[in-house]
Formats: sequence, structure tokens, C-alpha cells
Amino acid sequence: MLLILLLTLTPFQADKVEIVREKNERIVHLIGNVIIEGSETKITCVEAKISEAHGWVWLSQDVRLLNRNGEVSASSAIYYFNEERGYLSDSVTIVTSDEKISSDSLYYDGTTDSVEMYGNVTIEDSKNNLIVYGERGWYNLTKDEGLLLGNPHLEVARQDKAPMMVYANAFKLRTNDNLFYGFGSVKAIIDSVVVDCDTFSYDLQKELGEMIQPVIQEGDNELKGTHGLFRLKNKEMEFMSVGNGQSVYYTDEGTKNVVEGNNISIMFKQGKAAVITVEGKPNGVLWLKRGQENASD
Repeated sequence: MLLILLLTLTPFQADKVEIVREKNERIVHLIGNVIIEGSETKITCVEAKISEAHGWVWLSQDVRLLNRNGEVSASSAIYYFNEERGYLSDSVTIVTSDEKISSDSLYYDGTTDSVEMYGNVTIEDSKNNLIVYGERGWYNLTKDEGLLLGNPHLEVARQDKAPMMVYANAFKLRTNDNLFYGFGSVKAIIDSVVVDCDTFSYDLQKELGEMIQPVIQEGDNELKGTHGLFRLKNKEMEFMSVGNGQSVYYTDEGTKNVVEGNNISIMFKQGKAAVITVEGKPNGVLWLKRGQENASD
């Protein structure tokens, strides 16, 4: 194995080294067990070409970049040492202490510790058992926050239960704070509860969520309002509440109830709505049988 130091003080190793000229530029061609080390980044791959004049390196086959943020792997890449930025393609993966980020291709900016991902994007947060999917996104590796677009959806794994599923036009992640936000046409599915709303936020450690303009379905029961809260306990729905709300719910006997109030809360038992409480100017309508049109106040 050869060990050479470039004029730009970029040391590298390889099984074979060729120095050629391409378009009047000196190119160093490295083949086999390539190792390139910059001041902040170590690169390994099977084949590489280095431009001393322009400070870039082209990388191919089993590419790995290691720096303070973790490890990036891909099938091919081009990296600019002086600018600390690179373009990676074909099965790109970033592994940090808590996250794993995958995509078809990726742009890496070492000056801001951020990445832009394109195609089949996946972000896995092992600390919170969270996986987010999308078609494109952005992520800051230092702040542990990012944005997912392109028909994104996410899953929150729950032991011995189906995962919490959330769909939205966009997701914002704040991994350090254990938070995520969904924006635009949000749909969340938690056991038998289905939530449609404009915006949705959830604290993965406190198991506490907030909603704007929620419409909540649980079987035939419906709860809606201008804003709302919900809380899980041991990954199972414990309660939901809405402000300026209206609820339509049915008893086991088939009685239909419609209630309104400044605040409506529903307590859950074993994942099912069990107790409803209406506060602040409550009023309601009762149908003794489902579908009966004559009502009494």
C-alpha cells in the first residue's frame, strides 16, 4: 500500500496510484483500499480521483466519510475539501449517535452540518422509536432538526401495538426536544382513533399532543373543535379534549347524543371512549334511538 502526501497536504493511501493529466489538469487516480484524510474528514472507498488544483475528490464503490457528526456511506460521491461539501448518490446512509438517515442521493454541507436528501428519504430516530418517510428533506446534524416533504408519513413504534401513524403535507422534526410537527391535511391514526386536522404536534417523551382544527373519529363517535389536546399513557390513548367543541357519540344501547361546549373532554379506557365531560355553556340533544329524527332537549 502506498502512502503519499499531496501538495495541498491531503494525505492518502491506496494499493495503486496513477498520476495523469485530464483537460490540462493533474489528476491523481487511486485504486484499491483508498484512504483519504482531511483536517475534519476521513474518507475510504475502492476507487478515487483527486484534483489538486480544484480541491475535489471523486469517489466510487463502498464510499464512507467519517467526521464529527458520524458516518456517511454511499456508492459514489464527489467531495470538495476546502468547502467541506459533497454530493453523494446511490443508497446513501448517514449514521449518528441517535439517527439513521437514508436517501437515493444527498448533498452534504460541512460548514453548516446540514444535509439535503432526495428520493426515498427515511429518518430513523432510535431514541424515540420514530421513523419518518418522504421524497425530499433537509436535516441539521448538529441541532438534530429537519424538514420532510413529498407525501411524507411517520410511524411511532409501540410495543405489542400497531404503530401510531401520521400523514401530512410536511413534517418538522426536533429530535433533541423529542418533538415532531405535522402541517397541512394531517391525518393521525392511533388504535381506533382517527384525527384529521390542519396542524399536529407531539412530544414523544411526554406522550402529549396538540391539534389545530381537529375532527376526531372513534367508531361512530365524532369530536371536533377549533383546537385540541390529547395524551397517551404507556402508548395508549388516555384522553382527548377540544375547545369550542361539538361531539356526536352513541351509547352501547344505540342512543345518539350531540353536545356542544367551550371545552369537551373524552376519557378513554382500553383504547375506547368511555367518559365525556362538557364544560362552559354546555348544551345538547338526545336521540333515544339511532337515526330517530324527533329529539328532546
